[in-house]
Amino acid sequence: MKKIVFTVFAAALMLAFGNEAHAQRGSRAQETIVVRLASPLPRESPWGRTLDRIAAEWSRVTNGQVRVNVLHGGTEGSEGRMHHSLSTNAIQSAVFTSLGLSAINPSILTMSAPFLIRDEEELNIVMNEIQSDLEAEFNSGNYFIVAWSRAGFVNIFSRDPVFTPDDLRRQRIASNVEAAELNTAFTTMGFQVVDTDWTDIGPMIATGQVMALYQNPAAIAAFQIHSHMRNMLSINIAPVLGGIVINQVTWGRIGALNPRFQQDLLRVTRQIAEELDQTMQRTVSDAVAAMSRDGLSVNNPSPAQAQLWYSEIERVTPVLMESSYDSELYQRIYGILARHRAQR
Repeated sequence: MKKIVFTVFAAALMLAFGNEAHAQRGSRAQETIVVRLASPLPRESPWGRTLDRIAAEWSRVTNGQVRVNVLHGGTEGSEGRMHHSLSTNAIQSAVFTSLGLSAINPSILTMSAPFLIRDEEELNIVMNEIQSDLEAEFNSGNYFIVAWSRAGFVNIFSRDPVFTPDDLRRQRIASNVEAAELNTAFTTMGFQVVDTDWTDIGPMIATGQVMALYQNPAAIAAFQIHSHMRNMLSINIAPVLGGIVINQVTWGRIGALNPRFQQDLLRVTRQIAEELDQTMQRTVSDAVAAMSRDGLSVNNPSPAQAQLWYSEIERVTPVLMESSYDSELYQRIYGILARHRAQR
């Protein structure tokens, strides 16, 4: 489940020549750093192609002094395994989902609290206000976040139509083993959550053991699950976040090569990541459109029905704050969004 366009070509050329001149003056010309970057995603995917592009840019802006070797397709194992390899410098960088990022900084998972951030506009507003603080906290330890990534939102897909929480309570929901906090939220709200391994999801759907699940629409389309789950609740549950992380030992070595390298690498990586975000948003939109042509019904609740979902999560928020999410960050995000919604 687990599961970006330079604006002016001439400006890029000027930057390249500027970096080259600076590198010749101020870097350790004979030293080269090799960064092994692990990714759980296939090479022939938007993420895979993006990482290869990032690797090429890192070599370009450092005049070949920082070389990235991308390890595609989960060759380094699970996110937990990648985290261990990163800590021991067996790899120097990795792509993580919000789950993997939260293993480094638990407060990040609060960004994916259910029904808190409701659309891309709200996600932009929140990130504009808290990103620098979030990064400062994250980067204060043994790791540095090079770029963030977004892959749309998680939605509920179901066999029977779902408009209200009570509609969903009548259907057994497949859990996502990688989203323990979301499972806790649904259980606390009184839903029938069934422990599920994604590899067994097909048979469980076919036999009626599960009647609903929550996942990103692009993943649902890729696995053709909509052929059984022919309803999608249009309300977004939570954003799908991730990021590229490098360990501080390697990041410090890059800075020692040339004081400008860190700044230049951040700039190009985040430009490319922003373009990937736009690509992923189109991918999700295209997936929903394709599934709709294939018989998927997108269920749009009335304002009163939508409010039932938000009231449900507010009812159990105190419990979730004790077990799953950072209360201070949650309240800060809630306040930002409350002000924004009041101005609509």
